[in-house]
Amino acid sequence: MPEFATVHFNREGDEISDSKSFSLMSVIGFVCSAVGISSIGYSQTLPFAVVGVLIGAVTLIISNRFQLSFLSKVFAFLAVLMGATCASWGFSERLLETSSDTAHAKNIAERYLESLSAQELDKVYYLVGFQFSGDSSEQLGSVPTSDTQKAKNRLDRDLAHLEIRNRKTQPKWVFVSLDGEFPGTLGHTYRLRYRDEAQTIPSEYWLYVRKNCEKYSTQQKVHWFVDNLEFVKK
Repeated sequence: MPEFATVHFNREGDEISDSKSFSLMSVIGFVCSAVGISSIGYSQTLPFAVVGVLIGAVTLIISNRFQLSFLSKVFAFLAVLMGATCASWGFSERLLETSSDTAHAKNIAERYLESLSAQELDKVYYLVGFQFSGDSSEQLGSVPTSDTQKAKNRLDRDLAHLEIRNRKTQPKWVFVSLDGEFPGTLGHTYRLRYRDEAQTIPSEYWLYVRKNCEKYSTQQKVHWFVDNLEFVKK
């Protein structure tokens, strides 16, 4: 551990004696924890807070052995205090946001499934979030098709949607699990697994629910869509 030692002359015997050492590592730990304060709002700086806690804790543990100065102990203590507080606060904020996002995604998915089962297709089209940038079904010179019409055409051909729409028994949708998250240029997508327990042989489906921003975005207005519905691959 880098240390700076200061020396002074003893007035009585003109002897050189060492004073207590100042640790540069305690300052580094303090700086890391100070940077980690922003982890409350931005998860990218969370590692700085953790590193600050570790450096501060190690400095305090060895402070007596290496006779570190009181100022070094103060910096180390502040590094641990700030880093631990900010890291735990930031981690809790991330957990709450993830829990809230999952609840929103489940709400959208269940509204989508219930509307599809009830043949309330206007609600389905309202929630649908298909991306058509790569759709090459239109021929050159043809009249452009609206996104809503494209959604209708695709839903009318998709086997998973047709199976749910053509069921005679009232479905009983049960959330099974969150099977994955996928960041992308158009937002953050959650893959949710649902099972229809009203069927003799329950079928399971994946719904891809996307919000139009990054996972930990701070923007106020967020829109949610269902990008896709498909059979669970076994």
